[in-house]
Amino acid sequence: YHSGMNGAALLVIVLLTVASACSGPAAKVISSTDDSAVPLPAHVEVDEFDARPYRAVPPPPRAGIEHDAPESLLRGQATRSQVRTQQGYRIQIVSTRSKEEADLRSGQVTQWWIEQREKGNLAEVLPRADGAPPVYQDFSEPYWRVRLGDFSSRTGAQTALTAVREHFGSAFIAPAEIPVR
Repeated sequence: YHSGMNGAALLVIVLLTVASACSGPAAKVISSTDDSAVPLPAHVEVDEFDARPYRAVPPPPRAGIEHDAPESLLRGQATRSQVRTQQGYRIQIVSTRSKEEADLRSGQVTQWWIEQREKGNLAEVLPRADGAPPVYQDFSEPYWRVRLGDFSSRTGAQTALTAVREHFGSAFIAPAEIPVR
C-alpha cells in the first residue's frame, strides 16, 4: 500500500511539471511609465511618388453595345411580347408523314381561306377573318398536321367545320393550345 502511494505522488509531480512547462514564459507588460521602454524611431522623410507617368489610359468608348436581349425587354415591355395561350380547338385538314404534302395542303387551305374571305363567307365562320390566314403546320413525330383556326369554343369550331368540309371532306375538330387575343 505504501509503494502505491509513492507511485501516485510521482505521477502528480510529473503532471504538474509538464503542465507548467506548457504554459510558456511569463510575458512582460510594458507600460507607458516604464523607463525601460524602447523609444520609437525618429520621423523619417518619405520620397513623394509621382504616379502620373504610370496612369492607365481608359479604353476608347465603344460605338454600340452588343447584346442578345429582345428589343421589347430593353424598352420595358416584356409582358407585352409574351403570347398567352388557352385550351381551344382547330380544324385538322390533314395528318401526313410527308413535309412536302403538308406544305401543299397548307397552301391549299390558305388559298381557300383567302377566297372565302374575298367572298365575305368568313366573317361569321372563322375568327380573325380580316387578318392573316390562321393556318398552322404542327410537327409531332412522325406526323405533320395542317390545322385551321383558333376557336375558343367547340361550337365555333363546329360551325366552321361545316364550311371547311365542303372543300376538305376529311377535316375534323382537334383540341389545341390557341393564342389568347
